[in-house]
Amino acid sequence: MSTYDNQTGRLAPQSMLQQRYLVVGPAGRGGMSAVYQAVDTQYGNRRVALKEMSQGHLNANELAEATARFHQEARLLGSLHHPNLPRIYDAFSEYGRSYLVMDYIDGKTLLQLLKDAGRRPLPVAQVLDYATQLCDVLAYLHAQNPPIIFRDLKPTNVMVTENGHVVLIDFGIARFFKEGQAQDTVYLGSPGYAPPEQHGVSQTNPRSDLYALGATLHCCLTGRDPYHADDRFAFPPVRQLNPLVPIELDQLVQRLVSLDERQRPTSALEVQQELLKIKQHAAEATTGLDPVLASAPTQYGSPAVPPATVRSTNPAPVSPPTVPVSASPAPSPAYGQIPSLAPTSQARGISRFAAVWTTGFMILFGLMLALTIAGSAIAFNINQPYGSSNPAGLDHAVELGLSVILLVVALAATGFVRSGVARGILLLTALAALLPGCAFLLQTIKDIQQSSSYLVPVDPNLPNLFLTIGLAAAAIISLLWLARPYLLLDRIVLLVMFGAAAVCALLQYSGMDADISKHIFLLLALILLIQGVLLAAQTERVRTRGRN
Repeated sequence: MSTYDNQTGRLAPQSMLQQRYLVVGPAGRGGMSAVYQAVDTQYGNRRVALKEMSQGHLNANELAEATARFHQEARLLGSLHHPNLPRIYDAFSEYGRSYLVMDYIDGKTLLQLLKDAGRRPLPVAQVLDYATQLCDVLAYLHAQNPPIIFRDLKPTNVMVTENGHVVLIDFGIARFFKEGQAQDTVYLGSPGYAPPEQHGVSQTNPRSDLYALGATLHCCLTGRDPYHADDRFAFPPVRQLNPLVPIELDQLVQRLVSLDERQRPTSALEVQQELLKIKQHAAEATTGLDPVLASAPTQYGSPAVPPATVRSTNPAPVSPPTVPVSASPAPSPAYGQIPSLAPTSQARGISRFAAVWTTGFMILFGLMLALTIAGSAIAFNINQPYGSSNPAGLDHAVELGLSVILLVVALAATGFVRSGVARGILLLTALAALLPGCAFLLQTIKDIQQSSSYLVPVDPNLPNLFLTIGLAAAAIISLLWLARPYLLLDRIVLLVMFGAAAVCALLQYSGMDADISKHIFLLLALILLIQGVLLAAQTERVRTRGRN
């Protein structure tokens, strides 16, 4: 059987590449590549996607440029690890063509979802969930050094699996942001979704991706594809096409698609926080309502205003479409005078509080705090039953219990975070917690030995060294959370908690075991570590999943 179909030039089904990848059939096609579904016969018939660089109708210079861009994508994806990005497994050339082997995403693009819905708007709740996930992956890309600008965010490049998980695909025109460069060397992007600066006016930057995000959200919320619009830079207010969209979400989309990049939000994290606040307000607005009414925002009818009327009430900008305007668009008369759309520090604080400090988490955090404080009180207020003269009471036994709680909390939290880096921090923290746990176990055994004939030789200095190293290491390892892309306030809180834990761990080292102050420092260090790990894991969970 021939490897390529003579009529289409595509890989024929049942073709074998690299004596390993068996082609099942086509999976999609873009402007620069074709994608095939295949199975990796050397890896348990795992389903993979084969991305092939298209070469038809290219001269020598164009082929060299396209090949270089294709291999740039291979290197780029190979260096990235994020749950909303496809994993790359292999890259090779065969029969004069280049191939990339990556995750096969079993799902539909946003454009396919819109087509399935008859070009009607997607449910607001779903769009908010997709948007928070996209913000998370954009924040990850923009946090690279140098920042990676995706430059082609649009409904056809966003895959959604059956369980609602979003995957950003097609890195063919992603590029690194070069500080100080006046403009991009070539025009790339999709009309209707690419911002003015991507047309050669100036260099693309992280805010360019935010414009494309706004255009994508506008399309999902209205069913109006800007690619087919008379003016691809004019976006009518969302609520004129879909009055069920919250006003705050409409305002956010209008900021995202501002022609002047200075009018757009400063980062994907800021957009994500605004989306979380909108989700929180929507949840509060539906609390206590009749179930039919509460579900109304996800039930869409025909747009209240015909598209032609919408365009006539929102004229195109005076400036040419490739020149960014300096003034922000005026609010629609339908909504009256709208105050400044820039997010205030108070709004960001409310959003962060609502996202991280949910009712369930506050209950868990409070119960754990009460448990650890009560245990610490027991250490000093119940006489030791072993006949010891140590005035601290059940100090070693309670400290052992708290160290076990720290170990369990760190291990359990790995099941609630999706980032490999976050899991690594938690596992290292749990490993460090083993040292003080062993030290407190030895000291508890020693307390029991005072009324027992069963003796185990224990060097009195060894447990103190173990617990100091273990607690200090756990606190220092936990400071790695500060490198995660959290809000400044979150980082400050975690810095205070883990920094104080490290200080307490070091201060207790020089104290004698009979000193009450030594055990106070030990208990404080353990409590701060337990509560800090809980807070860090919850913050990571919210950041990654974008859910309240």
